[in-house]
Amino acid sequence: MAHLPKYLLAAGFGFLVAQAQMADVPAGHWAERAVRHLLEKGILTGYPDGTFKGTQAVNRYQAAVMLYRAYLTWTEEVLSRVRRTLEEANLTPERIAEALSELASLREATGEIQQALEEFGVRLSTLEADLGEVQAALSAAMDAAGQVAALTDRQKALQEALARADAAYKEQLSRLNALEGRLQMVEKALADLTAELRSAEDARLKDAQVVGKRLYAVEERTSQLEKAVQARPQGEVYVGTGEGGPFGGLALTYGTAQVRLGTDRVEASFQGEGFSLAYRDLAGRREAVARYGLFQGIRLLGEVGAAEGRYYFATTYVEHERQGGLLPGVYARLAAGAGLVEGELGRAFLEAQAGLPVGPVNLTLGYARYWGFGGADTPLSALFGTVAYGPAEAYVAYAVPHEDIGRDAAFQVEGRAKFGLSPYRISVAAGYRDGLAGYGVASHVDRFRFTTATGFYGRVEVGYEVRF
Repeated sequence: MAHLPKYLLAAGFGFLVAQAQMADVPAGHWAERAVRHLLEKGILTGYPDGTFKGTQAVNRYQAAVMLYRAYLTWTEEVLSRVRRTLEEANLTPERIAEALSELASLREATGEIQQALEEFGVRLSTLEADLGEVQAALSAAMDAAGQVAALTDRQKALQEALARADAAYKEQLSRLNALEGRLQMVEKALADLTAELRSAEDARLKDAQVVGKRLYAVEERTSQLEKAVQARPQGEVYVGTGEGGPFGGLALTYGTAQVRLGTDRVEASFQGEGFSLAYRDLAGRREAVARYGLFQGIRLLGEVGAAEGRYYFATTYVEHERQGGLLPGVYARLAAGAGLVEGELGRAFLEAQAGLPVGPVNLTLGYARYWGFGGADTPLSALFGTVAYGPAEAYVAYAVPHEDIGRDAAFQVEGRAKFGLSPYRISVAAGYRDGLAGYGVASHVDRFRFTTATGFYGRVEVGYEVRF
């Protein structure tokens, strides 16, 4: 049993050391009293760095060690109370044996006295009364002897229990030491694993940096190659058929310059920094246009041009772009212009458009007013709109003439789509018109015009890409 006090002494010494070093349990903390009590009992101990680390999670090994220490502390307290009770009653084994010997002698003396009195015929009432008292005292002594014997048996049983507790304590202490050893091994393995993970993470970060640099180099190279490809001239040979019959031609692109030479149309354009030049010849209408723009997001554009029949015109645009404007995704344009036709002012026009995305669909609506000279140059008002979804687009227009041309209104409905299957490009269009052709009034070539054509129409064009 001598090692139990040593264990408590060691726990107390550990508490004094831990208490002096518990820097992270400040005075007045709500758990300070409980922590101090468990440290005093040796159930808890601090870390070697002098901290308690009260916010750290407890694993199952640590919980087992704390519960076992609490069990040993409780056993020691019970044994201490039993020893103290026996010592206060002065019931040591030697004292109990002496009392039993005196009682035995008293029994023998009492029997001899009774026999002598009977032989001499002594029958004194006083002596009998005294003898009765002696007998009562002897009975009490016998009872006390029985209690002492019971206490002796209990003491022996208690000593045996203490011996078993001592042996169990030694066994549990051995298991505790083994458990602490395994816990240290687990903690060491965990520390090694943490170090390996940190090392692996550092290596991964270094690899990621290397891959990032390589990826950046690849992107730079790809960008250079794309620029080089764009700088190379590209061409396309195309053929098709439409309302005017079969057609064909050649389209060339070099940087931002494009030329299209075909039996159906002739087009040329050049895009510069903030300006563009364009020429178009389509269905007997020709125009050359120069445009210059200011700002981004909300643009201000000016345009001047010339067309067949000594027609000179100027147009001003205010345009809200889908990207970069005040309202992302929203498109709006307001155009106003006028011209000179053989020195006479005329052909003024006003056009307004607005569009916004509706889910994956872009919807655009517009209104146009055109003041023509009359005859083939009919003044008109028109409503038009487009619905675009990916490479497909639907277009509808409705126009009302402002002079008598034999009809009150005209309309046009058309669907268009473009597909690419390198090196081929395919575009198709189909629609129905009732006396109307064109797309708006801002462009002289594409301006709305009334026609006698009525019915369905279509157009198919196939292009083959040619690289130089």
